[in-house]
Amino acid sequence: MKKILMVVVVLTTLLFGGCTSNKKTVNENITSEDLKYSTMDDTATQDKVYKFLSENNIDKNDIDMFMKSVKSYYKSVEGVDLLNENERLSKLQVPYNLYDLSDKWLASNPNFTDQNCRLTAFRLFNDFIIDNSKLSYDKIDNTNLELDLSTMENNPNAKFSKEDMNKFFNFFSNIKVTDSNNVNQCAKEIAKELENRKISFKDNKNISIINGYIPDEENHAIFVGHTGVAINTKDGVVFVEKYGFELPYQITLFKNKEELKLYMTDRLKTSFTGESQSYDPIIMENNKLM
Repeated sequence: MKKILMVVVVLTTLLFGGCTSNKKTVNENITSEDLKYSTMDDTATQDKVYKFLSENNIDKNDIDMFMKSVKSYYKSVEGVDLLNENERLSKLQVPYNLYDLSDKWLASNPNFTDQNCRLTAFRLFNDFIIDNSKLSYDKIDNTNLELDLSTMENNPNAKFSKEDMNKFFNFFSNIKVTDSNNVNQCAKEIAKELENRKISFKDNKNISIINGYIPDEENHAIFVGHTGVAINTKDGVVFVEKYGFELPYQITLFKNKEELKLYMTDRLKTSFTGESQSYDPIIMENNKLM
């Protein structure tokens, strides 16, 4: 599993050594060679991530659960190479060994589903979301979130209080929109709907949640197809994410939010087979369009 590739950078460099690549104008031609990322699959890196998250005022209990999940994941897929250079991903996406990792994780954990990007981002950003609604998660439309609920109920590392489960489903549930192809209009409707749901965010310029919404055409709605937590540093923007069900945790250093937006857009427009989706995802930072 510890296969060494030059594109993988240990977190010592990622967080504390500074960004060593040459400054470039942000454009759609940035490549994976421009990115500094780590999969957090070794103890030394995990310790540095823990320290970094603690320094950015994330709740200690949430950090502990996050790190427990990280360690449990890599123990479950031990023996499988993380990367496969033959995977048909776009140039901005890490070529993970998708099928072997998924098979190994499921063989190690046959009784419950692994955590995904939404559960991971919520774990880290939970304390910065304010939910003043009185809705109960079992009365909220959980379309596209059925596996999230199953994971919460069955995965021992994905346990949340009932209050936090209410907040999770209130925050991530489908949003009805007028036209899923109109990015600016959708952004306004997302912000309005979060306000209607009595969702707001603690005032913190250093940390935010980045949600990428994609269409649910059957239900005339949009939902969060990928998400992660962005933390500003003196060297750029650190983005923490779970790449997908049964897939690795990833922490990436971007030079700025514009590069992060390009990455998120590419992440949601490119399928694992390398095909481009026809829609334009709506990339939101908290409740504002990026």
